[in-house]
Amino acid sequence: MDLTTLMMVAVLALMVIFMIRNSRKQKADREALVAKVVKGANVMTTSGIFGTVVSIDEENNEILLETTPGTKLRIHRQAVTSVVEKTTPVAAAKAAASKTASAKPATK
Repeated sequence: MDLTTLMMVAVLALMVIFMIRNSRKQKADREALVAKVVKGANVMTTSGIFGTVVSIDEENNEILLETTPGTKLRIHRQAVTSVVEKTTPVAAAKAAASKTASAKPATK
């Protein structure tokens, strides 16, 4: 084997290793999200709809989501992008203030 063939095989092996590692990480993230989606959790869907989980149908992979009082949507379980943590108004104001303070340009 010459050096170029050996280098190509080494690069290919590294690519395979990184692909396997990435798929394992994505699987772990998906499982963590599924564990967080429970009845009463505040979630956001892929289309940006926020709501509270009313019920979960494991058999049909469906979630009943209440967006506003009295309005319920039936969505597929994979449409849930993230579980939204409740923040207090004070904490939200502090986070917004720190973002604007870091975004302001320095003046002379």
